[in-house]
Amino acid sequence: MNQLFLTINRQPVTASPGTTILEAATAAGIVIPTLCFHRSLEKRGSCWMCIVEIKGKNRFVPACDTLASEGMVIETDNAEISAMRRQNLERIIEEHGGDCMGPCERSCPAGCNIPDFIAAIARQDERQAIQIIKQTIPLPGILGRICPAPCEDECRRHGIDLPISICALKRYAADREREQSERFIPKIAPKTGKKVAIVGSGPAGLAAAWFLLCKGHSVTVLESGAKAGGMMRYGIPRFRLPESVLDSDIAPLLTMGLEFRFNTTFGKEVTIEALKSEFDALFLAVGAQKASKMNIAGEDEAGVISGIDFLRKATSGEQPCPGDRVVVTGGGNTAIDAARTALRLGASTVTILYRRSKEDMPVQASEIEEALAEGISLVEHAAPTSIRAFNNALEITAITMQPGEPDQSGRRKPVPIEGSEFVIMADAIISAIGQQIERLAAYDAATGIGHYGELLVNADTLQSETPWLFAGGDCVTGSDTAIRAVEQGKRAAYSINLFVSGESVSAPKASFNSSYGARDEAPAAFYANVAPAARVALPELPPENRTKSFREVVTGYTAELARAEALRCLQCRCHAIEECRLRELASRYLPLHTAQKHDHQGFYRAENADISMEREKCVDCGICVRMLEELAGSIDLAVMTESCPTGALSLPFTGSPSSEPSPGQKDIRKCR
Repeated sequence: MNQLFLTINRQPVTASPGTTILEAATAAGIVIPTLCFHRSLEKRGSCWMCIVEIKGKNRFVPACDTLASEGMVIETDNAEISAMRRQNLERIIEEHGGDCMGPCERSCPAGCNIPDFIAAIARQDERQAIQIIKQTIPLPGILGRICPAPCEDECRRHGIDLPISICALKRYAADREREQSERFIPKIAPKTGKKVAIVGSGPAGLAAAWFLLCKGHSVTVLESGAKAGGMMRYGIPRFRLPESVLDSDIAPLLTMGLEFRFNTTFGKEVTIEALKSEFDALFLAVGAQKASKMNIAGEDEAGVISGIDFLRKATSGEQPCPGDRVVVTGGGNTAIDAARTALRLGASTVTILYRRSKEDMPVQASEIEEALAEGISLVEHAAPTSIRAFNNALEITAITMQPGEPDQSGRRKPVPIEGSEFVIMADAIISAIGQQIERLAAYDAATGIGHYGELLVNADTLQSETPWLFAGGDCVTGSDTAIRAVEQGKRAAYSINLFVSGESVSAPKASFNSSYGARDEAPAAFYANVAPAARVALPELPPENRTKSFREVVTGYTAELARAEALRCLQCRCHAIEECRLRELASRYLPLHTAQKHDHQGFYRAENADISMEREKCVDCGICVRMLEELAGSIDLAVMTESCPTGALSLPFTGSPSSEPSPGQKDIRKCR
């Protein structure tokens, strides 16, 4: 049979007569995007995503339905073709609705695949759960205890009852792994011979180390303290974060080859010049460890201590009883932790002064309630104005505040009420109104320093103007949460890997995400078959027993409780997200890659014993209809569902949650 000779993208291609342009290109290794095409079907769709240009004839044709001919010159991608594909996609997506990623996953700074790890716990596969978690969060035991859980704020169960206890389930998976003799170690790439130094062993530094080790690079962490963990070890009390949990989360890093140099301070024991001669890249990941000043008279009196110093001494075993009466100023994590620590060290009364309301406190509500349950008093709308020593004690004067106009944080700015001053006597005052980045000459010489002491780097890549030097975490963002520091470490590792590999440093390209919108904006029919189910309470020590020791207050879920809580998850994440052709094409051709809300009035989910359909995800590609027409009687439902380009079709999950899906069947167990 005579062969046809044609040119595709300036590449000579041969094809048999009767071959379509798409088939000829595919055989030559040239990829043309498709959405409605399926190789087993004779009939073709009409999505027009496979449009190509026949040069010299000014013709744009669908490659799947146009036969190749002798001498054809074809171009599969140019500005005009991209514009046409973009217009086609915009039209198609107007008819597509649903969540690609669950709102919980989108709101997690580290991008944790929350629905899938919860589904693994529901089927009692804790090993799989921890593997999913550690794809993005390498410190799950720690973060499962101290993360403020922005993911739970966005959980769609808010439309029914209460959000899933995501952090508690993350902790459960980590605690179960900690009990195993064999810990999960990710796949490590072959050694590259590249060496990276990290200054600081807090969440940003340890996260960066994890992801760089996975890439095969050698990593050394320089830590000014005697042990790893940074503020996680020295700034969080043991009743919230036991030392054994810190050591457990760090242990896999040591197995992966991480080297620590303790008692080594950047700018003192080691200089930037010395590091430059030894390492290929440097990541500065120091925390914001300098206490903010109250800027009031008397704050330097004996008996006044910063919350950071107080907690550091307490975790190191150096802090004696602070006195009978303790006053704490501030409303964040440090303030609550310091107040609860003071009780455990022997204080009889502990009072927190906060200039806003309890609802405005930048700390998890559960921690406030735990503190109040332990007997700590909270005085809202009160700000200290002065301190003075008086009769072997301290007298703190405060003024009553009232809410004013909203400030940059969105909260109403506290405004003092004239003449409302009052006095409280104390044996010790703990100032915990915030933390700052300590300005050091060593950092200024390395990256330059901004107005607030932050290190200056590219916000997207965390690379400084000195190409081999990167910085992230609190020293760049200011005092922030551990989960955001983990995200910064992960981002830095991505950029550093590109740099030491000789590639151009750029931020990873974001993927397109369809979304119903915010947590309460899903269609009413989304919840039609969901029964209310009480949030499974986390077991805790009784309040009367908590303050007698530094034992961990929250004891964590049992396997039975974790499974019950996991089964409440609505599994909002699309089961076909990794294979969705619509998402892949939209990520490539559409200019916006953030979550996009698309209203779809025809929401319904059809289910029977054989197959499930989510109509709002269907883009009318016609593949399933053509399969039924052409392959009736011999159709494989698994093949049919896998051929759906958007995940609108799926096989219902069968069996108990502990059952494994059968071959070819996706675990898409959904509670709704």
